[in-house]
Amino acid sequence: MQHSPTTRRSRGRISSCSDGCAEWKGPDRRELAVALLPLLRPGGPGNSAPVDLLIGVALAVSVFAAAGSGKKWRFPYVVPMLLFLAGGTIGAIAGPVPAAGITALAQDVILLAWCWVVVNICRSADGLKILMRTWAYSSVVWAALLFLALATNTAALTGRTAKDASRTMLTFGDPNVCANYIFISIMIVWAAQRPRRWPFRVAAYAILIAALATTGSNSGIVSVVVGVAIAAVLGVYRRRGVVPAVTMLVFLSLGGYFVAANVNFTNIQQRAQASRYAFIRDGIGREQASVSQRTSILSESIQLYHAGGLLGAGPVSTKTRLQAEQAPFVKEAHDDYAAALTERGVVGLLGLALLIGTIGRRALSAVRPVASQHASVVVRPNALVGAFAGTLVAMAVIELLHVRHVWTLFAFVAALSIQEWERR
Repeated sequence: MQHSPTTRRSRGRISSCSDGCAEWKGPDRRELAVALLPLLRPGGPGNSAPVDLLIGVALAVSVFAAAGSGKKWRFPYVVPMLLFLAGGTIGAIAGPVPAAGITALAQDVILLAWCWVVVNICRSADGLKILMRTWAYSSVVWAALLFLALATNTAALTGRTAKDASRTMLTFGDPNVCANYIFISIMIVWAAQRPRRWPFRVAAYAILIAALATTGSNSGIVSVVVGVAIAAVLGVYRRRGVVPAVTMLVFLSLGGYFVAANVNFTNIQQRAQASRYAFIRDGIGREQASVSQRTSILSESIQLYHAGGLLGAGPVSTKTRLQAEQAPFVKEAHDDYAAALTERGVVGLLGLALLIGTIGRRALSAVRPVASQHASVVVRPNALVGAFAGTLVAMAVIELLHVRHVWTLFAFVAALSIQEWERR
């Protein structure tokens, strides 16, 4: 008996396809890993987390499935990541914490491997549909759990600490990282148009935005503004063309200028500091102190670069070097861009720039209207571009390149662009 080119298997597995992609056949550990991306606490050695167990199993299962099916895999972002890793390796060898640096590099490799797994699963429209739907719905569940934890004062889920006062962070360990996850989740809901019925989708937006507000993350708010604006302009471009998109961009720019010129942000911050709502006091109310802190960190990073030279001093070396120099503000780098330069040198910074350019090119190529099964899954691909743009903004104040959900977003972008290129 002859079979069709696609060999179907039982629920929860991947089957081989005639075009070499991975066809998703139901929920398994990879889907569960996406649903549990926020589960980073309790933390383990070497920045490990509970979700890493599922990611590790997903990697093993995917390698086994690929070897058995003989399917052709795609490996995006290889060249920029080779440069990024090479810069980190050179810096770690010569830096003050070589062991910690090598551990960080191993984590980079694992994140890249996880990205490749997601990419090859999502080359199938079914796989992309399952993973994006899983993210969209699970993020709403996480947001609901956050409010339940707030109502019951469950610190294990709110993530509140004495240091961060009323700011929430779920199980991320950092309110800004939590805010970035929620922001990307908003854009995933928009991109996938899940839930399908608009009243439920509006409710999902509402609970996610409210959850983001409780984090008190100013970078999260800025990410939403930037991401939504860029996604909206690209959405007009997809539907109406260049002229309407440029017109909208001009109006948004004029509106932004009007707000910046006429709104007294200092007064808003002062009123926020006196607010009776703790999350406003600890969010917008601390903006001035936050800016001062970021300025100090940037100044120290520049000094570290001049002291360390062009090759960098290795990943996670910033705090150690600041302690050795008795700097006034001792902390790990809070900026992916400065961290790339001071820790991985010019080679690592070049790799980061190439990575950003590659992802941006792939994201923009996926915005073009196409008639395919993937287009029915990612109904608004412009929202993924907005998610990427907002994340780039957040990377200026918090290190996000070591975060699992960010690499999952990169994988979605790569999968869409690969499908577009293969279709041509």
